[in-house]
Amino acid sequence: MNNEVKKEIIDVLKNSLEAINKDDIKTLRDLSNKIINSSSVFQDEDMITITVVTYSLSKVFERTDYRKYSGWHLFFETTTNSLRGALFALENNHIDNFEKEIKNILDIIDRLDSKLKNYIKDVIHDAQITRGSRLHEHGLSMGRTAELLGINKWELMEYISKTGIAEVREGSTLDVEKRLRVARRLFNE
Repeated sequence: MNNEVKKEIIDVLKNSLEAINKDDIKTLRDLSNKIINSSSVFQDEDMITITVVTYSLSKVFERTDYRKYSGWHLFFETTTNSLRGALFALENNHIDNFEKEIKNILDIIDRLDSKLKNYIKDVIHDAQITRGSRLHEHGLSMGRTAELLGINKWELMEYISKTGIAEVREGSTLDVEKRLRVARRLFNE
């Protein structure tokens, strides 16, 4: 793992834990948005996973009604403990342990109350699609984005077509004659 990537993930993990402790959903979402640009530049799977996990957690924690389910406490404790463990592992250059801790968050979902489990699984899937669209917006091809996130390219394409990201025009310039006319107008007035 690249040192710059590692440093950024450590920063996101620290701030995510702080945001969770303060129940600051906006900060969780902002952290995911902050790291998305680096994800597109480095195309690092661990960084992309953290982007999806952080965004997913923001969506899960914003639904306060799910906190009443019996599995909530287990999910919350496992998530925060795994984030702390991932942070510790990364700070001590134990990449394998870091990946195991992040996987724990995903594994705990299967042991939750069925309604809570289904909701969280849907949130993670949707987060992969939305974060994928942002990666595509930052210049990654749809195929590469789908590959990095382990999602269906057609689902990603459908989502992107609904958001209008694909229709955003690249910067265009005027031809030389039009630029000259604009410049002359600016300096003659």
